[in-house]
Amino acid sequence: MFTSIPSLDPILQCLLPAFTQPTFQTHIEVLLGWVMCLGKRTEYGVFQTIQADTPVSRKERHPFDRFYNFFSRSAWTVRDLAHQVAVAIVVALNPRGLLYLVVDDTLLHKRGRHVYGLGWFRDAVASTAKRVATASGNHWVVVGLAIPIPGTSKIYCLPIHAMLHLAGKKNKSEATLAKEMLQDILGWFPDRKLVFIGDGAYSASNLLGDLDPRVTYVGVMRADAAIYDPTVPRQSKSKRGRKPSKGPRLPNPKEAVKKADGNRSGRGPWSWQSVQAKAYGVTRKLRVLSFQAVWPEVRGLVPILVVLVRDPLGKFDDKYLFTTDVGAESSWVISTFARRWSIEVAFKASKQVMKIQAPQHWCQQSIEKLSPWVWLMQSMIGLWYIAEGRQLPQAQAARRRFGAWDTEWSLVHMLRILRSAILAEAIYPKSATKADLYQLLDDLDNYLALAT
Repeated sequence: MFTSIPSLDPILQCLLPAFTQPTFQTHIEVLLGWVMCLGKRTEYGVFQTIQADTPVSRKERHPFDRFYNFFSRSAWTVRDLAHQVAVAIVVALNPRGLLYLVVDDTLLHKRGRHVYGLGWFRDAVASTAKRVATASGNHWVVVGLAIPIPGTSKIYCLPIHAMLHLAGKKNKSEATLAKEMLQDILGWFPDRKLVFIGDGAYSASNLLGDLDPRVTYVGVMRADAAIYDPTVPRQSKSKRGRKPSKGPRLPNPKEAVKKADGNRSGRGPWSWQSVQAKAYGVTRKLRVLSFQAVWPEVRGLVPILVVLVRDPLGKFDDKYLFTTDVGAESSWVISTFARRWSIEVAFKASKQVMKIQAPQHWCQQSIEKLSPWVWLMQSMIGLWYIAEGRQLPQAQAARRRFGAWDTEWSLVHMLRILRSAILAEAIYPKSATKADLYQLLDDLDNYLALAT
């Protein structure tokens, strides 16, 4: 049986309030099994890895009921565990300043007549600009904390909350679930200001209609959004009828871009301005058109700042952004929205590295708990590596071998370092220095990775 390592123990101990003592021990064992499993990460495969030193007979009942019950019957909740994970990450990596939160949804492919929450949803990976592909699976809304890694300019996303989105108009929408998670996070950090970043699916009134004053939202606006001038025109007191609550209608984002393109003089309200903004790790020179407006369908009569962005080099399409902070700089809006991509990287890592789609569970409790647990443990592995793991001798040796396309901030690398450290502790726990052993285990791990 594998055991935890000294550098990981204090980080995992932060999660103890979410469990009872016996369940916490089971949680540690399941996490170690998930990390050390080299085959397909079905529940049975992970549980078999936990007791890798004990042969399991296929003719008798397996001894894994305790581990299955951890997801299907235990009393711990995703909200409590998410709370402890979020606090641990914020205290260690973002103790001061704004908290940048990214929200997005993803589809975990599953099939089966009895799988809870199954539905047909848009598959973002298989879809193109001209064709929308759908697939069967569980649809999840996930909130992550997007933080700059200390000493680098890289933005890394650590998932801190997740909720299952059920198909059908009678069930809660993605924006409603995002609002519920946002309320949880506001309660966890009552003294902090938040920046909430989302795409077009979350530019909705049920999320933004009565947004908490501590939250600044940065998101995507529809190309045909009905927006109006926030300045109410003066009207004679003698004129009968209802007084206007907003100004005349403004060009929608698509029309505003055309107006700016046709403005050859470069003067007037509809003209492009040049700005420099850091987006996707590069400082870019962009053109922007910004103005204040009201979007009654989404924010009521509360003014917003519209920021329309164009890349002169044509490397990405025009973006129609907006923020609830009307005093924000255009460059800040662009760089802040660019953080959204980090959650896409986190989704890719959870599917390709953590194998979050591999378990073949089906009951409601397991469906609602297992995937959020994997995302939260992915964040704890990231926290461990940034805070402690990168200092290990094996991590330092790996950095010396990196080529132009290698990065230590990939989850593959973090998981490999953690796996090697756990193996070193299991093989030679009393060693004062494990540098040579780390190197041997790293070579073995690379061989096993290629073999599987």
